[in-house]
Amino acid sequence: MAPAPPIASPFPLLWKCLVVAGLALVPLLAAPAQAQPALPLELNRLEPVTAPAEGCRIWMMLANDAPDSAAINALRLDLVVFSADGQIARRAAVELAPIGAGRTAVRLFDLAGLPCDRISRLLVNDVLACRIGGTEVADCADRLRPTSRAGIRFGL
Repeated sequence: MAPAPPIASPFPLLWKCLVVAGLALVPLLAAPAQAQPALPLELNRLEPVTAPAEGCRIWMMLANDAPDSAAINALRLDLVVFSADGQIARRAAVELAPIGAGRTAVRLFDLAGLPCDRISRLLVNDVLACRIGGTEVADCADRLRPTSRAGIRFGL
């Protein structure tokens, strides 16, 4: 009597189906997250002030006008000011928010005791707080696009 033919296992076919299904999901899993809009931040002007004390008024402009932008509820920056000789002259925390969606805003702040002609550079050292559309944003510094019209270096 001849031996019975072996029964084919369903596992190789099942394994192939799982592999094909898994490969079909790879593009969905690897799809990049939608890029968040950049936040153009311009150092627009340095203005000497004399009252109540001699110092420098810093004018900054933040554009939140990208399509589908959300309101900026909080944007607090740690700024470091460098003197003409390259030494750190001052450190300041400034709040640039709130700024509505689709808006551009100008914010200014004074640095008492530091004349404008003694400032050579302004550095965004850190983002202390960033909340956009009511949500805390961890990559806010990566979204900032600093530029300067004030004749000094300004950047991250």
